[in-house]
Amino acid sequence: MMTPLEEKEIISYLISKQLSPALLSEIKDHFISQISEKMKNNIGFQEAFLEAKLSWAKELEMVKADLFSFKRITRIEKEIIQRRFRKMMMVALACSLVMICVFYFNENIYLCLQGGLLILHFGFAFYNFIIKKMKFSEYQRMSFHPLLLKNIVLMLLIIPLTNLISGSEDILWKSPLNHMALTYAFIIQIQLLYFRIKKINVLFV
Repeated sequence: MMTPLEEKEIISYLISKQLSPALLSEIKDHFISQISEKMKNNIGFQEAFLEAKLSWAKELEMVKADLFSFKRITRIEKEIIQRRFRKMMMVALACSLVMICVFYFNENIYLCLQGGLLILHFGFAFYNFIIKKMKFSEYQRMSFHPLLLKNIVLMLLIIPLTNLISGSEDILWKSPLNHMALTYAFIIQIQLLYFRIKKINVLFV
């Protein structure tokens, strides 16, 4: 039978891996179950705990969260976050394509939709500031999120390309690629603010 002190040791070890609360709770249950099973075979807690840590060594290895991030997280959390990133990117890409179609169809409707996105963005930001007690410095650091940095790199490639193709002085407004990149970044920011409200780990800072 595992004692409360032994269970606390497991939790302390998992906390040191900087796991998100939901993942920590899930892995803790696996650890306790795995160790308890081993202890039934007359294996001491420390030995069973060591074996459990070894069996989870690969999943709990600390790795870089993303190419554009200096933060280190466990491999298992990285895989979960990268799946979320892909979904966020697909949502942002789909919305950007729709907005480009609207832009070509009617610029006034496009501007109205952009205004709606702006209101949604500030609504989520306001909720995070007032209800979730988000600091302004945290909001500023959102600009350096890996998904946004990737978009900035892409824009740095797109803008010179569009300037090269078209000699128009109004290229920043007329280029659909520029509008797409800006809308994409905006949708990513809205999703980041939404996930912060839901306390879902997406490397917000």
